[in-house]
Amino acid sequence: MATDGSMTRPASHSTAVSSAAPRNPRQLWVLWRYWMVREFKTRYAGSVLGFAWAFVQPLATLAIFYVLFGLVLAVRVPGLDVSNGYLLHLLAGLAVWLPFTDAIGRGVGSLAAYEDFLRKQPMPAEILPAVSVGGSLLVLGIGYGLLLILSVAQGVGPYASLAWLPVLVLAQIALTFGLTLLLSMAHFLWRDVGSMVAFALQLWFYLTPVVYPLSQVPEKFHNWFLFNPVACLVLMVQSTVLHMPVPSGTPLALVVWVVLLGGGGWWFFRSMKSALGEAL
Repeated sequence: MATDGSMTRPASHSTAVSSAAPRNPRQLWVLWRYWMVREFKTRYAGSVLGFAWAFVQPLATLAIFYVLFGLVLAVRVPGLDVSNGYLLHLLAGLAVWLPFTDAIGRGVGSLAAYEDFLRKQPMPAEILPAVSVGGSLLVLGIGYGLLLILSVAQGVGPYASLAWLPVLVLAQIALTFGLTLLLSMAHFLWRDVGSMVAFALQLWFYLTPVVYPLSQVPEKFHNWFLFNPVACLVLMVQSTVLHMPVPSGTPLALVVWVVLLGGGGWWFFRSMKSALGEAL
């Protein structure tokens, strides 16, 4: 049996991404850190601004939406009576949305992009989606940092509820990682998923109260936002930092979404690893 290559090949391929891979937490950390450094070098290689793009892109997005909706359309946020209330509302939403879409956008194709590498070099396949999520943490830190600085500068807070912000950040990372795991595996197995995700993200953005406050939506539709995990997270950040009201049940809905997408994404990825190995 051992001398028959055709008999041993399926087994070796099915275990190529798992059995020979490091399992020690320290080894996983070193491997993730190596890929993170590689990711940042690749992402900004050849650009004039280099690492500064991590700051320029979110700030440019914030400026565009603020000029369009805050100045031209003069959107106001009831209950946030400060001179730049809409800017704070917008920033609270973008602090969630931008790192989320950055991780999903890069992560959905992470397994397919390194298919040849996974075939030749056994490693935990989870590292690749984890690197996509890790790469978004810089944008996340910039967004939340600006939100806290500007809110205090505008006289909004700081409130005692800010103690919950680290919990919300962890919830955001868990939710994003679970969904990235699910979509990266789904895209590897069914390549139409990547195109569907690109379209879904565009629609998802306008179904999330980022550029418009929830108060501008008829109240009978408010509970529908609880079926949107990113909307739940945005609303909780707005409530925690800016003391804006949220629909009842929003905290519970967020917990349910973190369990479903965080845990469910991990379960789906692990359960489909054998199919990944066979495809390699």
